[in-house]
Amino acid sequence: MRTMLSLDGIRASVDDLVSAAILADGWEEALVHFAMAAGARDAVLMRNEARKMVTAIVTPECARAVADFAAGRTPPNSRYQRIGTHYVGFRIDQDDYSAEELARDPFYQEFLRPNGVFWHANTVLAPGPDEYIELSLKRRVEHGPFQPAERAMLDSVLPELHAVARIAKGVLDAEARGMAGMLGRRGGAIVELDSWGRVLPGQSAGEVDPASPLRILRRRLVAGDRVSQLAVDRAVASAVSRPGRLGVAALTNIEGRRYLLQVHPVPGRARDVFASATALALLVERDRDPAALRPDLTWIRNAYGLTEREAHVAALLAEGLDIEAIAARLKIQPSTARSYLKDALQKTGATRQAELVALLAHV
Repeated sequence: MRTMLSLDGIRASVDDLVSAAILADGWEEALVHFAMAAGARDAVLMRNEARKMVTAIVTPECARAVADFAAGRTPPNSRYQRIGTHYVGFRIDQDDYSAEELARDPFYQEFLRPNGVFWHANTVLAPGPDEYIELSLKRRVEHGPFQPAERAMLDSVLPELHAVARIAKGVLDAEARGMAGMLGRRGGAIVELDSWGRVLPGQSAGEVDPASPLRILRRRLVAGDRVSQLAVDRAVASAVSRPGRLGVAALTNIEGRRYLLQVHPVPGRARDVFASATALALLVERDRDPAALRPDLTWIRNAYGLTEREAHVAALLAEGLDIEAIAARLKIQPSTARSYLKDALQKTGATRQAELVALLAHV
């Protein structure tokens, strides 16, 4: 039996979505609350091209079905052709299909129905010329279609839902800009990458040092030779994976100058949905004056969230001291220094001491 919708309940669940946008986390739980308040089983927050889903965050019960859809293991979604990309407000199935059309539509009958859902209430949260962000509610077969009165309730919270998309995009972009600003103090070019490791639009090869061993070609970071390209690809893949880890690749240009490519994961869920940078690629020259490359402790703490002691240990390690020498310098036990080092490795995403040294000192 279907639960009667409550506008207060819907508004409370939208508040959860706002919190997820602000915190850049908790999206799945917030979507579950919104789906329940709307009388649906599932909610899918997705970025679409004109006739294709690019990526999505989903409620747990539909995760496998959405993965099958994304992989092309289902009938094509007729909704992409029939409804288009720039509609206003929530649309329900009766707006675009007759009962006879639904009864013979392969997407509804061969994919949705076997997965226990059938009925939709969808809205576009952020339109765009090539891609757009859509929120889809999916109701169980036995609960029947969304009714016009229910659609009216959902439409009443559209301003707040549109704000969710703006807030999420703003928060994610601001965090990426802040991190880029801190990394930029080290010198070298910074390139923003999406969750597939592609260079985000609007960045040109001219933003990478012309003398460098790295270029941007068809939204890809391209090295000068095959071996170096494999190292670049591994570094990028490490940073954009979930959870992301620092990726590092050593490169040399045609003049023999040495460079280090660091690919830093940017924290925050839903970056792929809101087309915000998932990783920042930083290219620096390794043969510069070491004094110019040495970060101060404030920078290390702010960039990676280290404590003062963790930052001291990391900085001294980058200067070439071993654990015993670091412990003596800081007047602590070697075991305590190792504990600080372990925490610093975890917070920076480095897996080995050599990676941490490369991250902080570029040597």
